[in-house]
Amino acid sequence: MHPIHDADVLLLLAITLASKCKPATLAEVVVCLARVQPRLPAEARLLEAFEHLSRHGLIVAHEGGYTLCEAAENIMRGVPRRKEIAEQLFCLKDRLAQFDGKPSKPAVQPEAAELAAAIAAWQASLPPLTKTEKFELRRQEAREPAKRSGPPRGKPGFPRSPRKPSGRT
Repeated sequence: MHPIHDADVLLLLAITLASKCKPATLAEVVVCLARVQPRLPAEARLLEAFEHLSRHGLIVAHEGGYTLCEAAENIMRGVPRRKEIAEQLFCLKDRLAQFDGKPSKPAVQPEAAELAAAIAAWQASLPPLTKTEKFELRRQEAREPAKRSGPPRGKPGFPRSPRKPSGRT
């Protein structure tokens, strides 16, 4: 299965976590996505991941939710459970790279409005930021270099000339 995007791996792991007993609703999938990685991928990437995984026969829509197919369950059996999330994602990506399913199944994809509503509901359920979290956000923004507007200064391809020493000693 090529190419494999990070959103594909995240979505497969989230559906695995959300659909243990019954098919997972879209809201449950979004909550598990946020638990795996707090910074969610863009909605367009998630929609592409749903399409990509369903075309390769790894996820299906069932009883108003999403669940894994037999091939995805076999892939997930080889992923270590007691490792950190980053290690699980790396192992899962490696196992997906070895998977050779052809894109022959029909695409199962939620509506963009449904996905946006599920993400908005998850964001609304979050508690407000604390003073410490706000401070950390401001600190991260201050660390990022400010981008200068306008064209670059100086001649392209030439380094700045060093300052000439003044005649004073």
